[in-house]
Amino acid sequence: MSSGYEDQGAGRNAGGSGDECVLLTSVYDPVEAQIIVAKLRSAGIMSYLKHEAFGVVYGLTVDGAGQQDIMVRADELEEARAALETEAVDN
Repeated sequence: MSSGYEDQGAGRNAGGSGDECVLLTSVYDPVEAQIIVAKLRSAGIMSYLKHEAFGVVYGLTVDGAGQQDIMVRADELEEARAALETEAVDN
């Protein structure tokens, strides 16, 4: 299986220790994933989605096929977590 990537402006492993990308969270709803990425972008945090390509093509959500991983730069991980917690509290 190949992974599909949706670049949301993140410099994936572009060099330097601060550019290493790490997993922020995983969701199974592609709409929810896009909302999270948009929230991060509005907070000035670069992120991208990582997912299995066949899950997107076939719309599967079983056994991790529909899993959407939200990736952020390692040096922005805590800021990203805080941005998502703030959103949860506001709702």
